Amino acid sequence: MFGGGGAGAPTEDDPEAMKQMEAAAAQMGMSLAEYQLGIKARMKLNEDLSSMRIKEGDEATVSVNRDANNPPQFMEIKITEAGKELGKDAVSEKLVASLKQAQDAARTGRGEAQKKMMVFIGDEMKRIEGK
Repeated sequence: MFGGGGAGAPTEDDPEAMKQMEAAAAQMGMSLAEYQLGIKARMKLNEDLSSMRIKEGDEATVSVNRDANNPPQFMEIKITEAGKELGKDAVSEKLVASLKQAQDAARTGRGEAQKKMMVFIGDEMKRIEGK
């Protein structure tokens, strides 16, 4: 929704970048404050998804640890010696099941993070409108 935001987002000390941001906000029918809030909310959501860790599977044999991004930016698959002793077919089966469980949990985590973002936006909009 709000592309181009991030660590390199324009600040008030860069008049040219602020003009571009104001133009982008106007193009979307938003105030500058609303546009900046959108960028801030998107950055917060990205941070929440990237920092979320989802662990599924059996730590003693085969497990998956990932973030909530889709596709994941972080993924760690652990197959222990005990897991290897189960044999190729059993490891494959456990790995596929763990990946599916982690994918489902990540989907739930994304939904929760989006709800959290919407509450954040609502609270901030109240604050902006109250000024």
